Amino acid sequence: MVTGKTPSRTAEEWADAALQAFAAGGVRAASIPSIARTLGVTKGSFYWHFRGIDDLVEAALRRWEERDRAALAALRTVADPRRRLIALFTEAMQSPQAQALFVALSGSSMPMVSAAIRRMSDRRIRFLGDAYGELGFAETEARERALLVYTAYVGLLHLRGESSPSLRTSK
Repeated sequence: MVTGKTPSRTAEEWADAALQAFAAGGVRAASIPSIARTLGVTKGSFYWHFRGIDDLVEAALRRWEERDRAALAALRTVADPRRRLIALFTEAMQSPQAQALFVALSGSSMPMVSAAIRRMSDRRIRFLGDAYGELGFAETEARERALLVYTAYVGLLHLRGESSPSLRTSK
């Protein structure tokens, strides 16, 4: 039955669509009308959930961080630290949307975006450091290894933007 009414969307759906838009072009490239078109709703439905674009950005970033925390929590269930690290590396390399989002949001001038990147980076570095510590490295060396691995990963993500085939992990 066609009622002529636009389907409604949840705040979570708006946040997910915003994350997709951010991954494609950064926060500043996303707009309420373009996200509404993606969702197949009018921009008026946006205001049922959010006061303005900053509220949507905050909700989307919160959703992204929740997903990251959940992924790390699932990986923490791997008892062997070596296997846990391998599982983390595998997860990180097989998450193209998360990679695109991280690259698109890195270096943002928006304080809430840079704060979210910092929190996620700190969380992942701690995760790595904990695993290296469990492998027997002293605290300082575990932290240095974690930092080196994380910065190599972030560097790879940014270099992939150069479209060099040698930087791809799969063919």
